[in-house]
Amino acid sequence: MGGGQFALWRGRAKRVKLAASPLSARTSRPVNAPLSPSLSEEQARLLDYIVDTRANVFLTGRAGTGKTTLTRALLKRLGPDAAVLAPTGVAAMHAGGQTLHSFFRLPPRLIQPGDVKRLKNARAIKALKVLVIDEISMVRSDMMWAIDAALRMNRDVSAPFGGVQMVLVGDLAQLPPIVQGEEAGYLEMAYGGPFFFHTPAFRDAGFTLVELETVYRQSDPDFIEILNAIREGEIRREQGRTLNERVTGRSALEASATHVVLTPTNAAAARINSARLDALVGEPRLLPGKVEGEFEERVRPTDDPLILKPGARVMLIRNDPAGRWVNGSLGEVASFSAEGVRVRVNGDIHTVEPVKWERHRYGFDAKTEALKKETLGAFEQYPLRLAWAMTIHKAQGLTLDQVFLDLPGRLFAHGQAYVALSRARSLEGLELSRGLAPSDLVVDPRIFDVRSYCDPLPPGLLS
Repeated sequence: MGGGQFALWRGRAKRVKLAASPLSARTSRPVNAPLSPSLSEEQARLLDYIVDTRANVFLTGRAGTGKTTLTRALLKRLGPDAAVLAPTGVAAMHAGGQTLHSFFRLPPRLIQPGDVKRLKNARAIKALKVLVIDEISMVRSDMMWAIDAALRMNRDVSAPFGGVQMVLVGDLAQLPPIVQGEEAGYLEMAYGGPFFFHTPAFRDAGFTLVELETVYRQSDPDFIEILNAIREGEIRREQGRTLNERVTGRSALEASATHVVLTPTNAAAARINSARLDALVGEPRLLPGKVEGEFEERVRPTDDPLILKPGARVMLIRNDPAGRWVNGSLGEVASFSAEGVRVRVNGDIHTVEPVKWERHRYGFDAKTEALKKETLGAFEQYPLRLAWAMTIHKAQGLTLDQVFLDLPGRLFAHGQAYVALSRARSLEGLELSRGLAPSDLVVDPRIFDVRSYCDPLPPGLLS
């Protein structure tokens, strides 16, 4: 059903007329093992390269190649020599760091030269040796300019980024920078474009492109090639037909009985979760969270209060120290006890207890003359979230066995189709509400320009 929609395609997604993508290897090398917290031999070599050479690096790769795993290993290895920042509060919390705006005291608007000033935390900035920026694809060129200018000013060093080693992590094919109205024209005029690599400092700093190639999430070479084609903005008619054969005619609510529904909007996800929860027998249990210090509602990883019933499908959103589940594991609420929520995961029932998420900021430790991380606030809640449905954005980074992509209208953002489809572990576990059309596969061709601004990785590091 729906397989004929791609028959009219000429092999290109909307707004794209590109040669082969420089961001992806020409051959895919799938592996069958799930992504592990431990590093592969290839990742270990890359980690040594980044630490030992102190090279400025843009760490990228397709969905499911282990960027997060390598980044966490890097931060653990560097310890107090490094700070990790991110463009949004949610991304900063997940990375265990601070937002770019708060660290550099920058306004939440288009940044002008007068916004960069000497800061009270200049000693912390001077102690900084490595700056890791996560979700770099969301960082606009004006912010990247301001980071460079602030580091030079507050470190009293004229070298690019004040001589700090920069490690930028993210996939340009997934989350784009938000540019509104007349900002696009200004960024084009001032920097040559909206992306972080458009700033002159990026070119002057000599970044090395480190691109992870081994896909851990999927093992089917044909499915990997389809995802790669969508990422590049190039898709053949037979690949489109294969995708559209996954249309079953079920509604999103029907499909949520067996699949996790990914939908573009929060409202649609909330409607499905509420309908499924209401359909369960029994009274709902309200589980209030606890907030200490500064922890805004918009960055909390789950609801407060969390409303559950026995039989509710939930996602566990923190790794279990004992290894019984990982962030993204699905389960079903079995019952409630004085110790916590009893959740069935992979056939076994475990008691899930509340955990704390923390918000951080960086300061200066006068005793050690080094960077220190301070806790601003904490949010305590059960690490659970209703999981019949979620937004495509909240599914970022997850691996799901059964995915239903709900497409009530056209997808409206660069990379949204790629993010959604690449959550699925296999083509067999993927279902679509309707056939995909060329207008759904929105890709900004400027993302492929980054290679021309980067140095290649020395040979032999990628096997």
